[in-house]
Amino acid sequence: MFCLQTRHLVYRYRHDVVLDGIDLQVPQRSIYGFLGPNGAGKTTTLRLVLGLLTKQQGEIEIFGKRLQDDRCAILRRVGSMIESPSFYDHLSARENLLLLQRILHCPRQRIDDVLALVGLADVGRKRTAQFSLGMKQRLGIAIAILHEPEFVILDEPTNGLDPGGIVEMRELLQRLNRERGVTLLVSSHLLAEVEKLATHVGILHRGRLRFQGTLRELCERQRGLQSTALRTGDDRAAATILMQHGCRARSTERGLLLPALDDVAVAAIVRDVVRAGIGVHEVAAVRGDLESIFMGMVEDVGVKEAA
Repeated sequence: MFCLQTRHLVYRYRHDVVLDGIDLQVPQRSIYGFLGPNGAGKTTTLRLVLGLLTKQQGEIEIFGKRLQDDRCAILRRVGSMIESPSFYDHLSARENLLLLQRILHCPRQRIDDVLALVGLADVGRKRTAQFSLGMKQRLGIAIAILHEPEFVILDEPTNGLDPGGIVEMRELLQRLNRERGVTLLVSSHLLAEVEKLATHVGILHRGRLRFQGTLRELCERQRGLQSTALRTGDDRAAATILMQHGCRARSTERGLLLPALDDVAVAAIVRDVVRAGIGVHEVAAVRGDLESIFMGMVEDVGVKEAA
């Protein structure tokens, strides 16, 4: 059963189509990583799901019920943090949660529980205006889970966190999912982090869902799609030579990343690069990780749509 399901969700802003027939399927008790470049339509989708934007076309079901039929009752079972979390800057973390606890009528003990969960138990009476960006993200998570929701929607939850904080946030979300059965929909641009966190993935690009399924299914689908890494003394000049061979290279930390090539093609490229006086330091086959798969999908779509 799906915790969230949308059918042919369409949204237009003036004359631009922001979402073009989105059919999301978020299984219960899953961690669904929602990926896409800036401007792909991720935040618009999340706002529609939460009723923060007026639906124009399509259907939205949460817990098997249409959002439009009983929005308030459904959203009582949902927690969320969209873009920057909102709270009163002149109050402490505890005071912010106390106000919300009174509105939501949940046990006061939940305040101590969630502050400990997100690592803010020891901030005392420090005003949230003095919080770092990472601390504000943690408080936003605490607000989202205060009423013990069954389904939590988070937009870039690791924004502003240092590497240690990102690991702690990942572990927190995994505990919520594993120990408390919370379904999570997490929008993020940190592909490596999503790969460690998510059970399911949706890839959105130019308003269309390009892939949806388990992380394992995505990797299986792309198993044969390896890349070739080429590290040289002058990657910019080498990229020009690669273009002459019909190879479009992407610059990465490892050097130039090319599509998978056979031995003959690799030998020809290395020969021409060396003849141009450019040193070749490394040539290696690279297994497709989530970042490579994602970039390959996005770039392939861009080339096809431009053709």
